[in-house]
Amino acid sequence: MAFSGKTTVALNLIKLFPRTVPDAHIPINPKTKDQDWDCPEAFDMDAMVSAIQSARRQLEGKGSIESRTSYASQWANPAADVDRMLPTEALNALRNMVLQKLHISSAEEMPFSLVLVDGILLFYDDFDESSTPGAECDAGVFICAQYKTLKQRREARSGYVTKEGIWNDPPGYFDNVVWPNFVKYHCKLIAANPEAEGGKHASASLGHFGNVAICSSDAPFAHTLEACVESIINQWNCRQ
Repeated sequence: MAFSGKTTVALNLIKLFPRTVPDAHIPINPKTKDQDWDCPEAFDMDAMVSAIQSARRQLEGKGSIESRTSYASQWANPAADVDRMLPTEALNALRNMVLQKLHISSAEEMPFSLVLVDGILLFYDDFDESSTPGAECDAGVFICAQYKTLKQRREARSGYVTKEGIWNDPPGYFDNVVWPNFVKYHCKLIAANPEAEGGKHASASLGHFGNVAICSSDAPFAHTLEACVESIINQWNCRQ
């Protein structure tokens, strides 16, 4: 979900799991006649699948992989802003929690590596079909937020970096495109977890949809990040 806090969580997960690889023709919305950046057709899914498979092959072959974030993420999430989201003592507490739950004494003993795939529509309906990025993920974390939170965050941002320049949402874009698309493309997830559709999120962890944990960024950031960490470790333990 756009503006649910995905990238901020991903950039902090990199601090906790050091062996991590973080990660144009845009369709026209038939209703608004604007470019639709929030539908599956706006993404090169085949290229995303290829990138995930390539990273996995390199990890399995113990090859050298450069840790990086996308240009857009760097622009939208300056390092100083990411660091401010979590006090040092809270980050250290989460580091200790990771070590304890994995029964290791240092990060160098981490028993697995992560390929972090950060983006919207990774778990849209039928994501488990072959040839979709979601199908390539061993586990997922779907981060949502209340409608009013998402709208406020989206409308507070001045624009997005694209290949052609800067994209600015036209008036009413969130209500006419972003939110309807979220509901349209996540019917199964919402049906299984109604809280994901902009309800009152009382806690960071809202439940699961298959191997996808559903978390809310309406909770304090430290709680959301902890819920994501718990999901990653639980998925690892289930595979043992």
